[in-house]
Amino acid sequence: TSVFFGFLFGYLSYKFRTLAANQTSTNTEQQGIPNRCREIHRFTMIISICYFLLAIAVALMVVMSKRTDIVFYLGWAFLMLSALVVYIIVRDLSLLTNRNDHNHMHEVALMTPLLEPTTSPKNCNDHTVAPKVIPDIRTILKPPTSSKPSTHVPEVTGIAITNKDQHYVGMAPHAPRPSWLPTTGTGQANVRPNCWSISLENWVRFVHECMATATWSSLAETKGGKNINMYDINVHFIKPWTSGTGCSIACLMEDNQGPVDLMVSHSWAGSVMESLNSIKTITTMYLVPKETQIFFCTMCMYQADDGAIGGLSITEQLEKRPFQTIIDNEPQRGMFIIHTTISEVYERLWCVHEVDEAIEANVRIYGAFDPASWNAKALKSIVTSFSTETAECQGESDKIMLTDLVNDRGGFDRLDSRVRDVRQQCITDLKAVNLFEQLFSMSISSVSPFRELEA
Repeated sequence: TSVFFGFLFGYLSYKFRTLAANQTSTNTEQQGIPNRCREIHRFTMIISICYFLLAIAVALMVVMSKRTDIVFYLGWAFLMLSALVVYIIVRDLSLLTNRNDHNHMHEVALMTPLLEPTTSPKNCNDHTVAPKVIPDIRTILKPPTSSKPSTHVPEVTGIAITNKDQHYVGMAPHAPRPSWLPTTGTGQANVRPNCWSISLENWVRFVHECMATATWSSLAETKGGKNINMYDINVHFIKPWTSGTGCSIACLMEDNQGPVDLMVSHSWAGSVMESLNSIKTITTMYLVPKETQIFFCTMCMYQADDGAIGGLSITEQLEKRPFQTIIDNEPQRGMFIIHTTISEVYERLWCVHEVDEAIEANVRIYGAFDPASWNAKALKSIVTSFSTETAECQGESDKIMLTDLVNDRGGFDRLDSRVRDVRQQCITDLKAVNLFEQLFSMSISSVSPFRELEA
């Protein structure tokens, strides 16, 4: 047994030494990975040596069984080596616990908005209708009643901020359009639906650009940063920045939109910050390259709905059945369902339709989530506390059409079963994330390939 464990820890020592040597990142946070690998390498190497010494001691005790005096000393040696092994294990666990406590005391938010707009992107060129809000509200601050007329009347313009019930709660200033974002593109009508895609890198870049604005700060102050959702992104950023172009954000940012490699299903009412961390976690946990082309309806469909040349209305885009088209083409990396804590993704019937299409086409389905926002108890609570049959959508005709389609394929129970499996896997993934953070004393988002976009 001692020999077996000696070889086992010896092998682990070799593997961690190799991992440490292969980590070449210059990022300060990511340097924690090779440093921890070297610590584990030393730890496992010492344990391996101790086990081999224990094996030698036991062998000598067997050979010298008739020499009681020697056996006595070998027994003491055996006990001391055993105590040394226990001490090394306890010491390493103690160091790990202390390091984690220290990091927890100095923990910073996983998402830090940029202070300055990003530079030009490398690739510079909803399936639901956004809720109707007043797109542009102009407020003129009237002068106070006084015998002396005011010489200056300040004028404030902006776009209405709404809460989750679409009630007016404030106003945000217009977001300045990024200078690097082109004003012309291929046009939504000129791109095949299976190529309505944006790279993960450009998706993250766009969200960071939104977060760098005073508009985002105003939204965060009014609603709370975590409660900013895709409806807000659409109303305050996407529509104003794409209006009149006939192009989606994806169409403007991607020079040559390629076939969708990964389908993302999400709730428009879901947290943008949690969605951003979910996207980053996908690249880390599933080793998805940042160049991967994804379909994310908010950014990959033309939302302005303004009749611009080259554009398509929401209805015209839906008539092209982009979700079914993309799924039928079997995206290489499957479909990821983003879960956020502020919205149940399967309150939306279109999201139910997406998972229905994925099941029908035998496309792999995964769950994505922000590890900093979820714990095992919260994930377990959503495994059973949902029903795809109760999902809603805005158009009654769409609801009837989608409901009939699901029922024709076997009903909602089969969807519920598949979604439960996906969410159970999320619990397992969270355990893996926690183990990673315990081993390396750093959040998994620190390994994000998008660090240059956050600097």
